[in-house]
Amino acid sequence: MSEIAEKKTCSCKGEPHTPKQHQCTCSSEKNETNLHSCGCSSKQEKALDQSLIDDLLRRLANQDDYQKNLQCFKKHHANIRIIECSEDDMAEKQPFMAASYFDLFLMANGTSCARLTDSLDLAIGLVIALHEPE
Repeated sequence: MSEIAEKKTCSCKGEPHTPKQHQCTCSSEKNETNLHSCGCSSKQEKALDQSLIDDLLRRLANQDDYQKNLQCFKKHHANIRIIECSEDDMAEKQPFMAASYFDLFLMANGTSCARLTDSLDLAIGLVIALHEPE
């Protein structure tokens, strides 16, 4: 009697797929052919959209793993610009979304300084404004 192995899935492209070698882990390094150890190419760059933002919010839900999970997200979505700052740096601006320990703002395309936008269609990046500890 043979057992059928369960297929592993990977979400390093932002969507589930079957890895070519191993299950993707963010500690994996890319090799010369620009593949992660799971065989997924990092060249596929998904545009910033609501599903990508939702994915980031899920990854950052646990504040204890914030830096590790943010670095993972940046590694797999290198085309998305991300700036971190304090909530004080954002003054009275309204965030696009708010989480328990940070606010999220949309960064518009620009040639010099970062600009904010309310339009997801114009956004090329994110500003994560961390709340000050109380």
